[in-house]
Amino acid sequence: LNITVDPRFHGRGHASTLHHALCSHSLGLGAHKLWLEVRQSNLHAQQIYRHFGFEPVGVRKGYYPAPLGQREDAVVMELKLLLAERAPS
Repeated sequence: LNITVDPRFHGRGHASTLHHALCSHSLGLGAHKLWLEVRQSNLHAQQIYRHFGFEPVGVRKGYYPAPLGQREDAVVMELKLLLAERAPS
């Protein structure tokens, strides 16, 4: 499952809205954590996820396809939902 914001609409708060809706919905379903994978080279996305309270917890080697038949590692990040309510928005 991918949840993204079209690049034409970056910087307008849509990611925050999606994040808060996902956390609320997940808490309502009884979830305690959210997990995601992000390309190791995507430092901007990792910074955004950290802003939302996600912490890196591991690496998945060769998770993503890359150019010329190569593979790129994924950084696995976790958000503890009970703490997410206190994270900056």
